[in-house]
Amino acid sequence: MKKFLALLLALVMVLSFAACNNTEEPEDSQSEQPSESESQSEVEEPFVAVHAERDDWADDVKAAINALVDTYGKASATYADPYVVFDFDNTCSIFDVEEQLAIHQLNTMTFAIAPEELTAVLEEGLGDLEEVRDDAKAYSVKKEAVSYSAVVEDIVKAYTYLWETYGPFTAAGLDEAKQAEVQADPQWLEFATKMRVMYSFVGDAESADVAYPWILYWFTNMTEQEVYDLAYASHTKYNAVESREDTWTSPEIESKAGQMTVTYYMGTTVSENVKELWKVLDENGIDVWVCSASATDPIRAAIDAWDLHQYCTGMLAMTNVVGEDGKYEHHYDYENGCGWLANEDGTWTRDTLPTKAQTQGVGKTTAIVNAILPKYNNHGPVAGFMDSTGDFNFCTEFETLRLVICFNRANRKLKDGGGLIAAMSKYERDVLGYDFAKADAAGDTLYVLQGREENGLRGMRNSNATMRLGATEEKLFADQESFDAIIKYWTDNNMSVKDALDTFAIKTAADAEGNLIGFQYGCVKTYDGYHYHA
Repeated sequence: MKKFLALLLALVMVLSFAACNNTEEPEDSQSEQPSESESQSEVEEPFVAVHAERDDWADDVKAAINALVDTYGKASATYADPYVVFDFDNTCSIFDVEEQLAIHQLNTMTFAIAPEELTAVLEEGLGDLEEVRDDAKAYSVKKEAVSYSAVVEDIVKAYTYLWETYGPFTAAGLDEAKQAEVQADPQWLEFATKMRVMYSFVGDAESADVAYPWILYWFTNMTEQEVYDLAYASHTKYNAVESREDTWTSPEIESKAGQMTVTYYMGTTVSENVKELWKVLDENGIDVWVCSASATDPIRAAIDAWDLHQYCTGMLAMTNVVGEDGKYEHHYDYENGCGWLANEDGTWTRDTLPTKAQTQGVGKTTAIVNAILPKYNNHGPVAGFMDSTGDFNFCTEFETLRLVICFNRANRKLKDGGGLIAAMSKYERDVLGYDFAKADAAGDTLYVLQGREENGLRGMRNSNATMRLGATEEKLFADQESFDAIIKYWTDNNMSVKDALDTFAIKTAADAEGNLIGFQYGCVKTYDGYHYHA
């Protein structure tokens, strides 16, 4: 029996060896083998949406982000080349990067303007230069009304002295030792204070189309790269500065405008939440665009300094005329001003589609229509990100919008676009019962409100409310009574999102005939309407 088993085992081994070494194949074996592409497709896993995970998102905001990428990202069966548009200052960043840059520019004396050119630069676009304006009282130590010309004369006088004593100044700026020397001179404080006062004074006294480009004229005679380098240094430095308010007061010296004072924020940041958001959008195949009312070079520098470039498709922002010598002039470029495209190698390429507008207010919509829509078969963005009136148009007018996140500054009233959208976010959630799916099914934009932490090195909060700088309690609305009144009106009248925004977007004084709630409301003089653009 054992011998038989041994013989049987030997036979099996011989047959197995023969089978293993038989290299002949059937004539049609080649045709039966799957192709390389077929093999890959059989094992390729379907894409799974990447989600926001941070705990310091407001719960409804994080849910909306993740529903957006599930529904419109590349994991969706209906994926169709989507993109989103972000405002930058006080949306991506906490506090205003260009306002912080202005302080850095004054501290480092990074100017390429000769004293004899400065008057024309500062007066560019302004109204009556000799009119004594009450808007100046907020910055006058003695609460006196003064004219533009008085403040400009003081600035030019101080700058001329500083130029002749410590200059000439250049686009390279001053090193720290030279800064300390210049800043020890009272004339520097006279110059710096009144330059910063002029920025706020112009902002208060002029319309946005005058005030917004005015600070860009500080870059006159600098190249795009020089402005980029200046801004990159500012963003890097003040990212590490904890939030605070500083005040400059001009010295008690002989002057036309008298002593003036101005208070401003210090420190600016892109939060880790925004970095996560850009990454999530990009990884889900949703292009990220910026449309900012700051200048192009400071925004490009911010995207790079804060490690966002790899997720960015492109950006639009304010553009001055660049002369034949490659240097900025003190004129806005309405004809040829273009945005920039972010390259994979970390560089930028100037786009070829001009915005034909200032990138603020209704001009943001115009710029998006002119410079972004043609790249996407003329369809609008799927989401928008905002904080204020300057963003209201582009975050309400495109019918393609399915989500808008409003970053809550908690100081915006119903007369501001950020305040109106803050009220709408509460109305949609608490009255209409909207989440992302319900708003999407209704063809509406879902508006959600994200709270932020303005203290320390700044960030977001798991709340719709914001902890304002210096506060110990978070705040949801700037004026709870007026917000309650408008939400009650919408509720009592069973208003749709469209009816509510179309009715309450127009500026209406509290005592105006036809005011519906007894409070001032509305942020725009004219309005094309909710979901007006395809």
